[in-house]
Amino acid sequence: MSSAFDLRGFDAVFYKEIRQIARSPAAFLLTVALPMIQMLLLGYAINTTVEHVPAAIFFGDRGSGARAFAEAIEGSRTFDVVVVAASRAALHEAVTAGRARVAFDIPENFTADVIAGHRPAIGVLVDGSDSAIAQVAYGAAGAFAGIALRDVTTVRPPAFEVRPLVLFNPSMRSADFFVPGLIGLVMQNITVLLTSLAIVGEREKGTLEQLLVTPIGAAGLMLGKLIPYAIVAGFDFTSLLLVMRFVFGVPIAGSVPLLMALSSGFLLTALGLGLLISTIARSQMEASLLSIFILLPSVLLSGTIFERSLMPPVMQAVSYVIPLSYYVEILRGIVLRGAGLPELWPFAVPLFAYGLAIFATASVRFARSTR
Repeated sequence: MSSAFDLRGFDAVFYKEIRQIARSPAAFLLTVALPMIQMLLLGYAINTTVEHVPAAIFFGDRGSGARAFAEAIEGSRTFDVVVVAASRAALHEAVTAGRARVAFDIPENFTADVIAGHRPAIGVLVDGSDSAIAQVAYGAAGAFAGIALRDVTTVRPPAFEVRPLVLFNPSMRSADFFVPGLIGLVMQNITVLLTSLAIVGEREKGTLEQLLVTPIGAAGLMLGKLIPYAIVAGFDFTSLLLVMRFVFGVPIAGSVPLLMALSSGFLLTALGLGLLISTIARSQMEASLLSIFILLPSVLLSGTIFERSLMPPVMQAVSYVIPLSYYVEILRGIVLRGAGLPELWPFAVPLFAYGLAIFATASVRFARSTR
């Protein structure tokens, strides 16, 4: 009679499992590396302190009062002036394009009005796309009305007014920030995982080799496997847009055709990643682990959940090699800010370049694996 405490055969089973793990070095490496990578990414990416928010400034006045105000902004830990706009139109465009999250408009004759005690008003445009940053920026911008403009006036603060205006998401709803980014994340996960598992599954079952001995060419086989998933991804994308609009109540401020066109670049990238994984993984388990390996930095560093401008410079640099980072900027730019191609081309060009490079590399590897 067998017993739950019968340890006969333990050594044989233990040896068998060790051999099984050793035969899959990729899976072993991922299971060892993933916890360390998770710790590093979570530790660096999660930053709830809103500091160094990218800001733009327009100098309608170049007097000492305007310079003193700009120095006060630069001296704070809340804002970093990254754009000095040549006009008010350029100032607004910097916020629309996502280069600045807050913009300061110093009016003409600001210094003279401060000295005369007229309390001029400084306009502040706040990007409401990210509600967490917008709330902090809104409050911090208003607090600047209390600063003293030294060597400019003897009038006690407030010597001027600050008039913040929240753009794009006046109610500062968190759903308006998260939901567009989630579309990109969901699209990547579904496309990469399904594509890689479908091809690896064919290899595991031995049906891929059967297809290779038929007159089907490598290109025909590859496109025949990928195009159905591209159609499924297009259907999913349309469904997600409808859910965003009618369930979460997030309107699309920009051009839907432009959004569709630029999304094709990200679809190319996702299909290429799935194909690339299928040429590396030898089993569906390895394909799943590699998909998770790609998912983790995409979630934490792309700006989908955590604002990239608040991350350490090293993490910001790493985020530029993640295609989803560019697609999230495109999604939020079109959906929330109504941005067009002139504002979005700095994100669209790298996205398509990544897509073509990844897809070309995966195609070459796939063709070689079928020889």
